[in-house]
Amino acid sequence: MDPPKVLVIDDEEIARVSCRRVLAREGMTVGLASSGREGLELLMREPHDLVLVDFKMADMDGVEVVRRIHAYDPSIVTVIITGYATVEGAVAAMKEGAYDYLPKPFTPDELLIAVRRGLEKRRLDLESRALREEKEAMERNFVTMVTHQLRSPLAAILQYFEVLLAGIGGDLSESQREMLQRAKDRLESLMALINDWLDMSRLSEENIVSRLQAVDLRACLDEALKGLEWAARQKNVSLHVEIPQDLPRIHADPDTFREVLSNLISNAIKYNRVGGRVTIRARGQNGSVQVEVEDTGVGIDEREVPFVFEQFYRAKDREVREQEGTGLGLAIVRKIVRAHGGTIQVVSRKGEGSIFRVVVHAA
Repeated sequence: MDPPKVLVIDDEEIARVSCRRVLAREGMTVGLASSGREGLELLMREPHDLVLVDFKMADMDGVEVVRRIHAYDPSIVTVIITGYATVEGAVAAMKEGAYDYLPKPFTPDELLIAVRRGLEKRRLDLESRALREEKEAMERNFVTMVTHQLRSPLAAILQYFEVLLAGIGGDLSESQREMLQRAKDRLESLMALINDWLDMSRLSEENIVSRLQAVDLRACLDEALKGLEWAARQKNVSLHVEIPQDLPRIHADPDTFREVLSNLISNAIKYNRVGGRVTIRARGQNGSVQVEVEDTGVGIDEREVPFVFEQFYRAKDREVREQEGTGLGLAIVRKIVRAHGGTIQVVSRKGEGSIFRVVVHAA
């Protein structure tokens, strides 16, 4: 393993040389710079693990040097060293990304403690970053594996079941048809779970943020309702929309926010009572837009409300368990809403229906 590389930026030669002497004895490679500009130029040419920066220098003060280092590479640990130790100076340096603050005069032991602590922080930061990158790579590989090695074969099997149930492969007895239909239903549930999990894995906050724009909520809602009106008719559930004409546009990604609306309304229909009602309303408030989806359905036990947005969570109520579901829909909704910088909450009582309330920024 290469020895740690430390850069000392100080306009006092004695301070630079003293630091190098102490740190070199510990096996560290030490670079020296007599000004902020010289130090920054050296960093651009040659990476370092930790930088000791003098607070007061003629050409550029330490806080500005720290700010530029942090902007260039946040993983480089910076420690301010100064004879002008003040709380205000420490706070200013910390705000710009400094990790520690070492007042002059300091002993060799104090210097070593500060440097070792900073190098340990860098080691942990780099390990954490490597683990995050490994996790992201595993997630990408998982999505690829699920898409090509699980979903594709399942889709082919489903097609075979549809062919058999259509009688193309020959006549079926009633018991054979029943068994094939049950198997097909289970496969469709598995496909729904895989598709929901893929949606969850592919959702990226960065991608959503990059697509945020001014969106007409009513137009977005109309698109979401297109695929749900049939389901509402099947259950004799009436849909009511209460959106004022002067409602401000929302700051949203139209595709994923339409998924939020579709998911909430679909649940409101699915867990409603026959002949029930779903009301979608919206109003502007203090630079935000609040959207509510209210149903007259089975409701949620108050003890279960805190868990409904968790992945794979499904309520224990028999009426809920009887409905097909993956337990991922509301987790996807929460992830999308949070990526929009918004909030989502639910108000519900058992047997009295539910209100899901989403608040996002107005455009």
